[in-house]
Amino acid sequence: MPPSNVEPVIIRSPSGRPLTVAFVGCGGTGRNILAEGLLPDGSARVAVGSDRLAMASLKTGKLMVASARELESNAMISSKSVRLAGSEFEKELASSLVGADITFIIAGLGGLSGGWGAVVGARAAAVSRSIGFCVASVPFSAEGGSRRERAATQLKALIQVADASLVIPNDMILSEAPNLPINSALRVMNSVLASPVNLFLRSFGSDDLDMLEKHLALGKIMAMDSAEWDRDNAEFAVIEALGKSRWLELGTRKPKSAILFIEGGGVHGDMAEILRLFLRLAGKDCPVIAANAGERKQGLRVTAVVGF
Repeated sequence: MPPSNVEPVIIRSPSGRPLTVAFVGCGGTGRNILAEGLLPDGSARVAVGSDRLAMASLKTGKLMVASARELESNAMISSKSVRLAGSEFEKELASSLVGADITFIIAGLGGLSGGWGAVVGARAAAVSRSIGFCVASVPFSAEGGSRRERAATQLKALIQVADASLVIPNDMILSEAPNLPINSALRVMNSVLASPVNLFLRSFGSDDLDMLEKHLALGKIMAMDSAEWDRDNAEFAVIEALGKSRWLELGTRKPKSAILFIEGGGVHGDMAEILRLFLRLAGKDCPVIAANAGERKQGLRVTAVVGF
C-alpha cells in the first residue's frame, strides 16, 4: 500500500554530497559494461563471473571468479536474514562494498554466471548495509524456453534480496537498434543498461538517500522507458508517449511508485507540469519523484522508472 502522504516530490538539484557508489558487474553483460567505461568511478568496481580470461578486460577493480555451479549454489543458499552472508564468497564480496551508499548490480538474466551472480551481488549489498539496486536485462521473447525459465527463477530470487530490480527486456533494447550489426547492437544494449545508473547518480545526493530508499521499497520490480520531443508542447508530447509505452503498460498496470528523470526541463519544459501530467496516467495516489537529470541543447527527454 502507498504511504498516507503521497505528495509528489520535485528535486531540482542533488542535495548533500555526491552519492558514494559501488558497481558489481555480473557475467558477460555486467563485465562488459564495467570494462567499456560506461559508468563513472565508484568506491568499488567488482566483476563477478566464471570466465577468468574474459574478466581480465576489466583493467581496474576486483575480480571474483567462481564456476557457474558455485554461483548458483551461493545464490540459492537459504538465509534467515539477507543481512547475513550466506557464504565466504558472498562475505568477501560484501567487504568490497562497505561504505557505499548504493550498490548497482548489473547483469543479464537467463544465463548462468550473470543471473546467479546478480543474486549473490544483491545479498552482498544488503550485508554491507548498502542499497542494492539491480539493473537486469531479460532474454528476447524469441529465445528458448529454458533460458527464459531460468531468468524467471533468477528474478524471483533476486527480488527477495535486492532493494529494487529494474528489469529491461532485450526486446526493448533491440527496438532501439533493430538494423545495426551485432557488435554495434551490443554496444547500444550496454548503453541502455548503463543509462538509468547514470541518471540516478546525476539526480540524487546523500541527503536524498533516505527518501530514495523508502521510495524504491514501494515497488521492487521496476520498468523503464524514455520519451523525447524537440518541438512545441514538449511536456504533453513526452507524457503522451510514455502513456502509450508497451514497456510501462500504464494503461493496464497500476504503478506503486515512479521516478521521472527530466533532461532539458529547465529550458524546454516545466517540471511541475510534467509531474502533473504524469500523475494523470499513474493515478493521484502514486508516489512520484521528479528529478532534474541535467540540461540538453535541444528538446526535452523524460525517462520514467516505474515500480510495480
